Amino acid sequence: MDLIEPAEYYDQANGGQIPVFRPTMEQFKDFKSFMEAIDPYGRHSGIVKVIPPREWKDKLPDTKHRLERIRVRNPIIQHIMGSRGMYTQTNVEKRRPYTIAQWYKLCEQSEHQPPNIGCDRTTRPIVTPNRKRDKVGNNNNEVEQQKQRQKQEQQKPPSANTRSKSAAAAAAAAAATTATISPSKNKRQILSDEIALAQSDTAVPLQQDLQCSNPEKYTVDYCKELERNYWRNLTFTQPMYGADMAGTLFDNSVRAWNVNSLDNMLNRLDVSVPGVNEPYLYFGMWKATFAWHVEDMDLYSINYLHFGAPKQWYAIPTTHTKKFESVMQNIFPQEYKECPEFLRHKTFIVSPKLLANHSIPVHRCVQHEGEFMITFPFGYHAGYNLGLNCAESVNFALDSWIEIGKRAKACSCISDSVMIDVSVFDKNNNKEEEEQEKENDNNNNNNNSDKDENITTSTTHSPSKSSVKKQQQQKRSSMTTHTIQTEQTVSKRPSPTDDDIVDTTSKPKKQKTNT
Repeated sequence: MDLIEPAEYYDQANGGQIPVFRPTMEQFKDFKSFMEAIDPYGRHSGIVKVIPPREWKDKLPDTKHRLERIRVRNPIIQHIMGSRGMYTQTNVEKRRPYTIAQWYKLCEQSEHQPPNIGCDRTTRPIVTPNRKRDKVGNNNNEVEQQKQRQKQEQQKPPSANTRSKSAAAAAAAAAATTATISPSKNKRQILSDEIALAQSDTAVPLQQDLQCSNPEKYTVDYCKELERNYWRNLTFTQPMYGADMAGTLFDNSVRAWNVNSLDNMLNRLDVSVPGVNEPYLYFGMWKATFAWHVEDMDLYSINYLHFGAPKQWYAIPTTHTKKFESVMQNIFPQEYKECPEFLRHKTFIVSPKLLANHSIPVHRCVQHEGEFMITFPFGYHAGYNLGLNCAESVNFALDSWIEIGKRAKACSCISDSVMIDVSVFDKNNNKEEEEQEKENDNNNNNNNSDKDENITTSTTHSPSKSSVKKQQQQKRSSMTTHTIQTEQTVSKRPSPTDDDIVDTTSKPKKQKTNT
């Protein structure tokens, strides 16, 4: 497939540089070929958006019956501490499950609702409820935020050396406070009943419509207003995030772009690794955040937003990867000293404004329901959710990733760090080449058998090129292993080479926005 150019760039009128692709069904049906055709763009920008064709979306099966049996198990409470554009995030696990109906109810609480910026107070909520909202919900939220803002201003901001400790202490204090609260008997009984229901495998009927009821509301300008509110109030309330939940909302009837069964080389692994070659589900709410990071083993990733409010994404162009890492190391020197791969911890948040002050461009893109976001090797990205939603994500790899994977490093500080023995792909490639050569040899032998058998030659036979190649491949294959393991040694992540990064001088030329 030839190079596919973007239909437009997100917020192109204001200098946006995240490519947006609107493929035809013919282009879209072959995932691997399509990804190879847009790879030069993504390897420059770090992320791209793909809006699937209407005929693909129209054939997607209803996910309601699956959602009725899914549980948001042990979501995390995100405690974000810091100031002046520099923050650390500590995740505290909430040790209880939620049905999707219960998660919906939680997201409807005033403290977990986005502000109604520049909108009539009668504007419908993000999803269509089956009950009345609290009459004073949003007003109480604004008053509470103002009180917390005043309290925050009276306190001295934590220093760079104490941010992580402060976040951990605050999280521990919050957990301790939660444990000592003694709710009334009725409330305890209700909570106990809810937990018992969520722990069961019983299907819980969904009365709510989880699709975004007013997508036209989320214009570029409106999302920018929400963005300003997000950074002003980042530390004031603690959102919950149903993140890293193994599962899928796709079924086998979806052939093309099924996140649960993408055509890519990670399918050759004999081991299932959740989040890497098996998808994760993410149930978000307003302000639920994912910190700056790249993917494990510098892989690609794909994220599909099944339903709900949009996701705000930030991306660093890969031409600035080295500089971004250097700036983050200077902002968080102690963390870098303790672990050279500290950015893989996914706990460090720096505002676009602060990065811009260090001459690092930060590009923005908003993902709406029914849209894909693709991240690329060395493409640092971060973001947050604009309300109740559900996304599905998994890693994948193109053939060009093999050399990148050979140089990738992992963090040894965290127990779920992933390290892939890339030699397994060389072994598989060699096996495929040998099978192809064997087939070619058989075809040649069949053709030669038609020749006159009475004609002979008396030459001295030497090993064929194919047999020498086979011997070399067999020797190399015998030295490989077939494992996925956790990295045990700490080593500095190698910087991407010039071959890995698409230079700005060779950036694909922009297309005019389609009208």
